[in-house]
Amino acid sequence: MPVDTLYDDARRLIAAADGAGLSLRLLGGIAIYHLCPTARHPDFERSYKDIDMVGLARERATLQRLFIDHGYEPDREFNLLHGMQRLIFRHTADERHIDVFLDRFQMCHTFDLRDRLHLHPATLTPADLLLTKLQVVEATENDLRDLFALLSDLPLGAEPGAIDVAYIAQLAARDWGLYRTLALSLDRLDRWTVGRPVYGAYRVSSQIAVLRETIEAQPKTMAWKMRARIGDRVRWYDIPDEGG
Repeated sequence: MPVDTLYDDARRLIAAADGAGLSLRLLGGIAIYHLCPTARHPDFERSYKDIDMVGLARERATLQRLFIDHGYEPDREFNLLHGMQRLIFRHTADERHIDVFLDRFQMCHTFDLRDRLHLHPATLTPADLLLTKLQVVEATENDLRDLFALLSDLPLGAEPGAIDVAYIAQLAARDWGLYRTLALSLDRLDRWTVGRPVYGAYRVSSQIAVLRETIEAQPKTMAWKMRARIGDRVRWYDIPDEGG
């Protein structure tokens, strides 16, 4: 599916949701395409198969009507099985489809997003977008390209539009499993960036170094320390159901 088709549709749906007072935000590759010029660079062309979004479970019925009004039909079998946490909608004219997480993003790790949907316009916050990519235990080439774009173009910090590293470090300090996955993902990305030119405003290897330092410096909870004793002997992440 051409990225322009998906991107135009994503913006149209977000605008319609905003006009209806719904808490709907983009995540995934299309969200990063929206925020990051590097994601649009010819060297970073990638495939886009769907539009990923997150909304609130209490708005499920209104969201469904919105998607139907814009040419999408619910995947009835998937939604019957998973509709409390996730919904899929397919366009009536082509292969476009939308994957909607409700309240929480649940893949290798779970993030409660109910109180974070109004912190940034159109997409999840840059910190949340980064987390949804770093939490992938078996990253694809597309995941690495998305991570590179985020860290190339967006600053680290607490100001609006920046990647809130303190927030990421706080989450990792409470959850050893998330900490472990973030460490592995940053190592993988660091290796992947070797020899690549600077495309955006920031050198990705330097951004990774700051992320690592901030995560390591954050005081860890007792639960974190107890789980750390077990280490890799017990799997620390979930096996995601990709759906769709």
